[in-house]
Formats: sequence, C-alpha cells, structure tokens
Amino acid sequence: MLNGIIRRLRLLWLKQKGLQTSGKAWIQQVEIPRHHKAIHLGEGVALDKGVTLLVSGSGGRSTKISIGEGTYINRHVMFDASFRIEFGADCMVGPYVYITDHDHGMASGSLIKDQALIESPVTIADDVWIGAHASILKGVTIGEGAVVAAGAVVTRNVEPYTIVGGVPARVLGHRKKQTRD
Repeated sequence: MLNGIIRRLRLLWLKQKGLQTSGKAWIQQVEIPRHHKAIHLGEGVALDKGVTLLVSGSGGRSTKISIGEGTYINRHVMFDASFRIEFGADCMVGPYVYITDHDHGMASGSLIKDQALIESPVTIADDVWIGAHASILKGVTIGEGAVVAAGAVVTRNVEPYTIVGGVPARVLGHRKKQTRD
C-alpha cells in the first residue's frame, strides 16, 4: 500500500514539473533530468525502476517523447530524444534498451563534441515488443506488431509483423496479424 501511495505522489510531483499524461500512469523511480513538458504518457503507461527520459536541446512546447497507452517500459531503459521519439499503444520494452533519435556529426576538421546533432524521428507503432539490451537508432520506424530480438541494433525500418534480430538487425521471420474481437 505504501508503494502505491509513493507512486501516486511521484506522478503528482512529475505533473507539477510539467509532465503531460492522459490519465493514470504507473511510475517507479525514473529519471527525467529536464524538459518535463516535452514528455507525454498515455493512459496506463508503466515505467519501471531506472527508466531515463532524456530530452536534449531546448524542450520548447513540442512533445519530444510520447509513449502510447498501455505501454510497459522495463527497468533501466533510456530514451535519448532531441527531435522526437514516439511509441504507439500496448508496446513492451525489455530491460536495458536504448532508443535515440540523433547522433553526432563526424566531419573531419573539427572536434566531434563541437559538431551539431544529426536528428531524425523514431516511430514505434502499436503492439511492438523490443527485447532486452536492444538499441533503436535515429530515423527508424518499427511497424505494428513487430518484434525486435534481444541485443539487436536496429538501423533501418522494420515492416509490420516482422521479427528482426542481430547486429545490424535483419529479418528473422514474421508474425501473423491478429484481429481483436
């Protein structure tokens, strides 16, 4: 019972800092270093211990991290957004997953740390499962019902109901589309 009260208080505190929600969310000990207003959680989102929602650059008024209703984010997952990371509904994300929408410029003649970020949005559709220790890199769209195997590094789009794995991720198989009654 005490844990439930603590979670409710944590959610209220995060909302006071600007976090946007569409209803109740289950939030454990998460880290949101800055730009709370640039994050939106759908109804029933669950963020487990150690999840980091990092928004780089200026937070502005636009949503840079959006997590759809009923999505579960497991322990020690990191979202690293400077442009936009968008999740659909009813997704599952395994522990120690890294998702980013940018990387650094690497042109010769100047220090990497001084170069601008190269940004491209990440979009993850409904009913996607991302296995433990996977990495999703900038510009990737993962289609509805897709599965990303544990440890995969996804550098290209994943078609709906496709199973991918490996480094870099490649097609391993396909799922049948399910209809909901």
